[in-house]
Amino acid sequence: MRYKTLLICLLIFALLSAGCTNTASQPGITFSGKNTPTPTPTPGYGSVMISSDPWGADVYLDGEHKGVAPLTLTNVPAGKHTLRVKMLGYRESNSNITVITDKALTIKQSLQRGKPDIYVSIDSTKIIQQGTLIEVSGEVENRGDEAAYEFKVIIEMTPKDSSMKDLKASKTVVIGALKPGDRKHYVGHVQLKRYYDYKGTIKCEYVFDGKTHTGSTKSF
Repeated sequence: MRYKTLLICLLIFALLSAGCTNTASQPGITFSGKNTPTPTPTPGYGSVMISSDPWGADVYLDGEHKGVAPLTLTNVPAGKHTLRVKMLGYRESNSNITVITDKALTIKQSLQRGKPDIYVSIDSTKIIQQGTLIEVSGEVENRGDEAAYEFKVIIEMTPKDSSMKDLKASKTVVIGALKPGDRKHYVGHVQLKRYYDYKGTIKCEYVFDGKTHTGSTKSF
C-alpha cells in the first residue's frame, strides 16, 4: 500500500511537470516575463566618387550642395538618392543613384553645352493711318540655357501680288541681350503703300558664341 501511494504521487508530479514551460527558454522572454526589445539595425554607408566633363561643375546630392567636381562623398547612407550636376553655360544633369553599403560608386557626368532657345509670339496686328501703317506687337522669350546677344525682331511686309515685290517693306526692332528666362515685349510699325494687300512675316536674329543665328519665322 505504501508503494502504491508513492507511485501515485510520482505520477501526479510527472503530470504537473509536463504541463509547465520554461519561460527563460522562449525567444523574446526574459526571466521577469518581459519582452526582449529587438535590436535596431545599424545603418549602412557607402561612398560616391563624382567627376564632370568639363571639370568644375557644382554637385548637389538630395538638393544639398556638396562641392565642385571632381570630389568624393563619404558616409553616404545606403539607398536611393538624387544627384544634380550643373555648370554655367551647360545643361544641368539630373539622375537617381543607389548607394550600397561598404561600396564605392563612381559617376562621370558629361554636360552638354547650353544654347539659347528663342520663342517669338505675335499678339496683335492692326492697320492704322488710313491703311498706310501696320502695327505689330508681341513677345520674345529665351527658354534656353545661354543668353542671346544683339537680339532683334525683323518684321517684313510683302505685297501679295508677286509682281509688286519692289514694294516690300520691313522694320527692325532692337531688343539687345536676352538672358535665359527673359521675356520682353516688342512693338514695330511698318510703312505700307496704300491700296495694296500685304502678307507679313516675323523672324529674329541674335549673336551667340560669336556667330549670328536666325530663329524660326512666323507668318501673319
